[in-house]
Amino acid sequence: MWWENKIMQAKNCRRILIAARAASGWLALLAPGAVARLWRLERPLRGDVSYLIRVFGIRNVILAYLLYQAERVDATDEDLEEMLRVGIAVDLFDTGAALVARSSEPANKGAFIPALVASLVGLLLGFWGKEKQIIGAINE
Repeated sequence: MWWENKIMQAKNCRRILIAARAASGWLALLAPGAVARLWRLERPLRGDVSYLIRVFGIRNVILAYLLYQAERVDATDEDLEEMLRVGIAVDLFDTGAALVARSSEPANKGAFIPALVASLVGLLLGFWGKEKQIIGAINE
């Protein structure tokens, strides 16, 4: 049936989201300098900036783990929906923070773009990962 394909697409979006969050989180946690280069931050990193990058990293690792756990067989649909909502909320705030962080200085004009793109991709994958909307549409 047509909805089986949609449900599989939602599951694939969640898998991509889990992998992306885990990869970006572990990268930030283990190699904050690499993330700083991507974000076009001044180097060498000050200790407080390195700490904040690592906090971002552990947040993403935890979000990936929680969404992974919500995918397990004995988890309820509500567990999955709740974790997707949490991720969507986090990505909304990240999008806002990236937009606020825009710089008018020519040297840093596009520095916010990697963060903006990452948060928008997370938002899209979170919305596309929701099965409840698909199943609700089937029942109507």
